Amino acid sequence: MDIPPSLTRTAHLFGDATIERFQRLHILAIGLGAVGGAAVEALARSGIGQLTLVDGDVFEISNLNRQPFATQSVLGQPKAMVTAEALKAIAPTCKTTAIQTFITPESVDALLTRVQPDVVLDAIDDVPAKKALLIQCVQRNLPTWSSMGAARKFNPADLRVTDISKTEVCPLARNLRQGLRKAGIQKGIRCVWSKELPSPHTPGTLGSFMPVTATAGLLLAADILSHFSQTECL
Repeated sequence: MDIPPSLTRTAHLFGDATIERFQRLHILAIGLGAVGGAAVEALARSGIGQLTLVDGDVFEISNLNRQPFATQSVLGQPKAMVTAEALKAIAPTCKTTAIQTFITPESVDALLTRVQPDVVLDAIDDVPAKKALLIQCVQRNLPTWSSMGAARKFNPADLRVTDISKTEVCPLARNLRQGLRKAGIQKGIRCVWSKELPSPHTPGTLGSFMPVTATAGLLLAADILSHFSQTECL
C-alpha cells in the first residue's frame, strides 16, 4: 500500500506499517460537536481510512465558540454533512460517510449492524442513548472510546484517558458506570474525563470553551491511534 504524500510526516513518526494499519480502520464516530469534531479531524489527518459520521444536529451560532467545523457560512446546516465534506477536503484518502440522525436507545442495534465498524467513538450527550450504545459495544466486543463531561471545566491539563472503571469526579461518568453495572459491565471502555470539579452551574446553557473540549477530542484520537500503532505515544 502506497503512503499518501500528506501522511509523510505521520509515517516518519509511526512507520509505514502502522500507517497502513490506520488506513484499514473503519471508525464510527457518533456526535460531531466540540469533542467529536476535534477527534475526527485528528483521526482523518492521521491516516484513518474510513469514518462514518453520525449526528442529527445542525450548526448553531452558539457552536462558534468551540466546535471545529462551525463557521458563519454553515449555520443551519447538518453537522454530519458539513463535517464529512470538510474532511474530504482535508484528507481525500479518508472515506467519509455522513448519517444525519440522532441515535436513540432503540436505534443503536440497527446502526451498529448496518455500519459494522472496527471502532466506535462516542461523543454524544444524550445519557440514555449513550448508555445503550456503550452496552451494545461491549456486548459486541467493539473497541470503544467515549467522552465524559467537558462542560463547566476550565483546565485542559486536568483531562485524562483511562478505562471507565478508573473515572472519578465526573457526574456523567458516575451515571454511566451505574447504568453499565446494571448490565453486568464494570470496565472495557476507554474514556476521556477531567479530574477538575465542575464549576458552579448557572441557569441556562452549560458553559464550555474550546481549550477543554478540543483537548478532550484530541486525547481521544491520540489514544485510539496509540492503541492501533506499534508506538506508545501516550
